[in-house]
Amino acid sequence: MIRLLNTKNNSLEAIESKLKSLNSIDDYYDYFADFISEYKKLNELYCFTEAIDEDYINTQIGRQFERQNLALHCIPIGIKDIFNTKVLPTSMGSEIWKGFKSGNNARVVDEIIEHGGIIFSKTTTAEFAVHFITPEKTINPYNKDHITGTSSSGSAVAVASGALPVALGTQTAGSIVRPASFCGVHGFKPSFGAIDRTGVLKTNDTLDTIGILASDVYGLRKTFLNVYQNGSDYPFSKYYFESYKKYRHKVNKKLNIAFLTDEFSGYSKYGEYVKNDFLELLKALSGLFNLSELKKVGFINEIHNLHEIIYCKSLSYYFQNEAKNYHSVSNIMKDMITNGETVTNVQYVDAIKSQPLIRKEFDRIFDNYDFIITPSTATYAPKLTETELNDTCLIWTFLGYPSISIPLFICEQLNLPYGLQIVAKKFDDFALLDFSENLENHFH
Repeated sequence: MIRLLNTKNNSLEAIESKLKSLNSIDDYYDYFADFISEYKKLNELYCFTEAIDEDYINTQIGRQFERQNLALHCIPIGIKDIFNTKVLPTSMGSEIWKGFKSGNNARVVDEIIEHGGIIFSKTTTAEFAVHFITPEKTINPYNKDHITGTSSSGSAVAVASGALPVALGTQTAGSIVRPASFCGVHGFKPSFGAIDRTGVLKTNDTLDTIGILASDVYGLRKTFLNVYQNGSDYPFSKYYFESYKKYRHKVNKKLNIAFLTDEFSGYSKYGEYVKNDFLELLKALSGLFNLSELKKVGFINEIHNLHEIIYCKSLSYYFQNEAKNYHSVSNIMKDMITNGETVTNVQYVDAIKSQPLIRKEFDRIFDNYDFIITPSTATYAPKLTETELNDTCLIWTFLGYPSISIPLFICEQLNLPYGLQIVAKKFDDFALLDFSENLENHFH
């Protein structure tokens, strides 16, 4: 059933409005004392925090109070616990690194501070951001018996519960889009390389992507505009503006939208309710856009296997020392490292070489469309004892395309949400944000 979820009770925009009504530094301290108290209550219910330091929050308020002209002025932002933070520990979801202090901030963390934001807390993550987050670490606000998703789930739950307006996440396969879908929030995975990864745990060189989870597109956009890499040191940044200018020339014309269904082999296993809801959506959109089914892209079905080769081989390289701590590493992590060790260097290099080739082939077809839409996930959040079905999330990660999951669907019987995923060409991030917001507004 199409039903846009309301996750704006503690949105970035609502907090901005509240802060504008405050007059003194004491007003700020009082406001945040209440905010922290409510945050802690929600955390007790849904378990999404790895670390929080009230003294550090108050210190930041004191520093940022006078900087009211900055874009992220005193906006509280959660940081996935694989980003280095100078004050808060960075444990990376691992018992081995529990309480580790990096002594510096990740580049994106410094960008948030520079633009006036508050580094509010570290959100829970799966061990080394690699696989499913364990059930006791995060609880789905919609139904405690169902999972929250993959490694950025702490950030998704913090937003879904109303504890934070925005939180950073990362995606190497589906770790932003899946939690966003399962927890009914907005998840944005930008173009590969849009946000500097310096000071963030590396699991793979060609896949790791920093992104944002928020209660609405406004929060995604405002955060992204203040953390993505722009300027003469980043020559590719000009392409974001060039792409957006081209998109703006099209706004008064019917956009060409492709939808992906049966060309993805895993689609046959999607929940029937997902297929039915997606069909209902397509009917609702048929008069607004030139809709076409995406064809002749069967080669994307190779990507899951190629992704596994690249990812597991990378993990076996980067986590050799951690794997030696046999009793402190999960079985899933050990299995993935073991699988990576069986991958030959030739297999790995061939898989890496395939990335730009497949992207070029897909780019050629994508040139005929403005955006692609597809369900974010194959189902709503599976039960804690179940595993997730394959979906298209890691395909877009592999190709480096930006994608957004918006909380457009809900299974009324179980009150469990799932998202619509919108995909754009590389560097079309600004257009993607605009289009996603406009599409949502259509259903309001």
